[in-house]
Amino acid sequence: MKFSATDYIKSHIPPKGNQRAYVLSYFIATIANGVFIPIYMLYCTQIVGIPYTQAGLAITIGGIVGIPLTLFAGNLADRLGPRRIVLFGLSGQLVGMGSYVFVQGFWSLMVVVAGMNIFAFSYFASVGALMRRIGGDDTVGFRAQTRTFRNMGITIGALGAGIGIQIGTTTAYHVMFLSVSAAYLVVLALTLRIPDYKPLPRPESTDEVRIDRWLALRDKPFVAYALASGTLGISGFVLDMLIPVWIVAHTSAPRWTVTAVYVVNTALAVLLQMHLSKNIKTAGQGGRAMRRAAVMVVLGLVAFALMRDMPGWAAAALVLGGAVALTFAEIWLFSGRFALEFALPPAWAQGQYDGLLTTVTTICMTVAPLVLVGFVLSQGIVGWIGIGVFFLVIGLVSPAIAAWGERTRPREEAVVAETPGDDAIAA
Repeated sequence: MKFSATDYIKSHIPPKGNQRAYVLSYFIATIANGVFIPIYMLYCTQIVGIPYTQAGLAITIGGIVGIPLTLFAGNLADRLGPRRIVLFGLSGQLVGMGSYVFVQGFWSLMVVVAGMNIFAFSYFASVGALMRRIGGDDTVGFRAQTRTFRNMGITIGALGAGIGIQIGTTTAYHVMFLSVSAAYLVVLALTLRIPDYKPLPRPESTDEVRIDRWLALRDKPFVAYALASGTLGISGFVLDMLIPVWIVAHTSAPRWTVTAVYVVNTALAVLLQMHLSKNIKTAGQGGRAMRRAAVMVVLGLVAFALMRDMPGWAAAALVLGGAVALTFAEIWLFSGRFALEFALPPAWAQGQYDGLLTTVTTICMTVAPLVLVGFVLSQGIVGWIGIGVFFLVIGLVSPAIAAWGERTRPREEAVVAETPGDDAIAA
């Protein structure tokens, strides 16, 4: 079939209405995040002058503060309506990102990070419930669509951040932080155009089925999935944390390959995310996608491990091949996660389940530097192979976890009415 750029672009644009309003707001937010992510650590250490160890400690402590609140935030999204908690989270991020201009040292940085993360984690725990109401019958496809816009937005934002970093003045950094806050103001305005979906009614307990308030914590298959998903998610830090150091300090690959890795990753993710995820809808398909992701992770890590003793041209080929493998792994991992994220939770408790998933994922992200930098780089090739085998084992058990989840779901799930004027009452 002949490729048409116009048709490809149209296929990624959601229909008019709530989906388009959400995607537009999400796209603007990811552009803002693309500006923020590369600059906040540079600003704290290079402009404010906070030592690296203190800056890292302040960010770590600030991040830990928000973790226990995610489950409660998700539960509030189920009880009060998801849009309200999403707006709460966005408002706090707007203020928090702009507050970096007031950072003076360790303590003020920790306060800003802790405050912002409380709101950010509230957003992460509630946005899935909002997307489920907006996405309707094809929430998984809608989620994959937003992932494509995320990749594009982060890239655009990072390019903008590069200009400010090149200027390098305090004023330039302040302008970038305030611009991010201004972008979030636009995001808030667009989110207000999305209906304020009413909470779905919670089923009553019967003699056969007990409906516990904290159902997610008792859902063993979902807890197992959350642990598998969070653990496999550590592989996503390989390109960000390990590859630049590995290329520069341990291989003869040319340094331009560091940039090439990110270009390959972003381009393939944008082009292939929706295509590779279109047939991944059910929990079973999601579990198999996670298994494929783990296999591709192993192939990528083997390629990186073999770079060490290779000449420059061969090392460059291996790192690009490894980047391709990890990009396919990323696409399949997120596609599998999207399917399981919406297939296992009941609609009326989506926020609570997302809160649990966010908690587990955040804990895994916290230990990722220790696992990757502390183990892999210190052990060399053995470290690469060892962590690869670990990821492979998790991937191989993922289909069994998905099948377990499918067997234990109720036969009849609530169906949500998604017309803008509906109160979204369960059928």
